[in-house]
Amino acid sequence: MRHICMIFTSASSPEVDGKMPHLMCRADDIGQIVLLPGDPGRVAVFADLMEDFRLVSSNREYTVGTGTFRGVTITICSTGIGAPSTEIAVAQLIALGTKALIRIGGTGAIQENIPCGSMILNTGAMRQGGTSGFYAPPEYPAIASFEVVDCLKRACEDLQQKYTVGICASIGSFYHGQGRALPFEKDYDAAAVIDHYRKLRVINMEMEAETIFTLAALNGVLSGSICSVHCNRITDQWLVDNASEQKQMCRTALLGAWYLWRDYLSKSLEG
Repeated sequence: MRHICMIFTSASSPEVDGKMPHLMCRADDIGQIVLLPGDPGRVAVFADLMEDFRLVSSNREYTVGTGTFRGVTITICSTGIGAPSTEIAVAQLIALGTKALIRIGGTGAIQENIPCGSMILNTGAMRQGGTSGFYAPPEYPAIASFEVVDCLKRACEDLQQKYTVGICASIGSFYHGQGRALPFEKDYDAAAVIDHYRKLRVINMEMEAETIFTLAALNGVLSGSICSVHCNRITDQWLVDNASEQKQMCRTALLGAWYLWRDYLSKSLEG
């Protein structure tokens, strides 16, 4: 069997046939605003919410689709779970020319006044995902862009969608890092972990926002996050089936992205 050795002169990931190696997309496949769900299955939801929606690629945890909403081209790109896979998606999307990245997904609230089915707009994130530490020191904040928060807030209000604005903890652990026992553990003090974050006025826990906020800020790209609350871990309320809430979150994110294009991005490009 013949083996071929490829030597690259750049430290960056090589393109494959002009496409990014993981997303398998070219620049002309991607809109200037990209919505980032974790779940690849959520990309298909947008086929009913957008015009001219098409599946661009599907490779590993990355499924990419692009369509238009009120005449604005918007891309949906799944990131998989957690910081390392999110880093790959964000880095390659920035390389392809995107100007705004908005995390969309589900989250668990840890303040008792936040109801299930409502939306959380994170203005900032505790950087505990792990990956962003390779790009910036711990003192560097992970902050959402004002422009994105403003547009998502207006979208929630226009759609009469309840929302809470505040800081999340982005954590590179699903179990102990977020106060969950391992599936086989009998004795575990989950309350101690959750109480730690509650005392810091953190309103929810998730796994991707800080990576998006940090890498976007370092590269001059706008960023934000909107998540549907599927559980409140303090009141122990859970949505067994949150498909309708997730779809409403997707609608809200699209409207927010449209506002972002109309009121901020289009004007900055004209200037």
